Amino acid sequence: MEKKRSYLYRCVFNEAMSFHRSTSRRLSREERAASTEGTDPSELRPEVLDAVKVLSTRQRAVIFLTYWEDLTPSAVAESLGIGEGSVKRHLARARSHLKEVLDVTE
Repeated sequence: MEKKRSYLYRCVFNEAMSFHRSTSRRLSREERAASTEGTDPSELRPEVLDAVKVLSTRQRAVIFLTYWEDLTPSAVAESLGIGEGSVKRHLARARSHLKEVLDVTE
C-alpha cells in the first residue's frame, strides 16, 4: 500500500512540476515577443507605445508578432505555443482596446 501511495505522490509532483515549467516557458516566450528591443524607437509614436504597454503580455506579444514581425495568425500561434483561435481573440481584444485608447476612427 505504501508503494502505491508513494507512486501516486510522485506522479502528482511530476505533473505539477511539468505544468510549472511549461507555464514558465510560455510566459518567457510571451515576454520576449512583447518586448520592443529590436525596433527603432524613432519609428514608434509615444502615444502608441503607451497604449501598447497597457495591454496584457499575451496581447502585446500577439500585436508585436502580427504588426512588427509581420507574421500570420498561424505563425504567431506556433511561435507562442497557443491555438490560432486564441491568437485571433487576443488580437481582436487588443485592437479594440487600442482603438478606444487611441481614439481611432475607421
